Amino acid sequence: MSDITKVGFLNSAELKEAGRYPSEERLKKGPVAVIECCQNIPCNPCETACKFGAITVGDLITNLPVLDESKCVGCGVCLTKCPGLAIFVVDKSKDMATVSFPFEYLPLPEKGDIVKAVDRAGQYVCDAKVVRINNAKANDCTPIVTIEVPKEVSDDVRSMRRLNLTDEDTRAKLLERDDWTNVPDDLIVCRCEEVTVGDIKKAIAEGAKTVEGIKKRTRAGMGLCQGRTCSKLVSRILGSELGIKPNEIEPDRVRMPIKPVAFGVYKE
Repeated sequence: MSDITKVGFLNSAELKEAGRYPSEERLKKGPVAVIECCQNIPCNPCETACKFGAITVGDLITNLPVLDESKCVGCGVCLTKCPGLAIFVVDKSKDMATVSFPFEYLPLPEKGDIVKAVDRAGQYVCDAKVVRINNAKANDCTPIVTIEVPKEVSDDVRSMRRLNLTDEDTRAKLLERDDWTNVPDDLIVCRCEEVTVGDIKKAIAEGAKTVEGIKKRTRAGMGLCQGRTCSKLVSRILGSELGIKPNEIEPDRVRMPIKPVAFGVYKE
């Protein structure tokens, strides 16, 4: 399979083309996980969570997870363990399909509610019926909502619109700059090096004026993913603390994509 790392998300056609989607035959047999992770970041909770051995990341922790659809039973445990909330369960075995997804917004819907199903971009697709809500303690505050939708849209539906939103709330808003003043200091920004919001704010208070300066003081962005997951967040905090607009912040200096190679490679 070719490298599909990209910014943003893949649509259903791109996922299928890249071999990242279960076969239609498997989808018709019952619930199966759909792993839509497309970033080579150091992460493997989905692999360790699956007791059936259906998900493999491998020795290199930046590999994209691979699903063995013959082993997957669609239990949904991996949905709550994925930090990026990029795993779903789809079932096309009945007249209407079901889509299960992590939903971390309050209030939660109730079984039988009719909700607005949305796609990967948050755009409305159709009305859907809530058939199940799993908010077990083992989910660690990540409820799983299962909705019923027509089969023809089940490859695109990936969540539901938040409840009790006003018309104004449903419109996307572009902020001139971020406001991180009320974000908890213990919130982790750089997962590789476990650097928190408080660590970054402290570095800025001590004189860091650039993303590179914060990197040198805190190691944010120096981990295995080389800032793929945190550099933009660091920039946003920097802008919030110093009152700088996003387009005025100098981006992080990315290291060349090189790695050690065994001598045996040169003999081939």
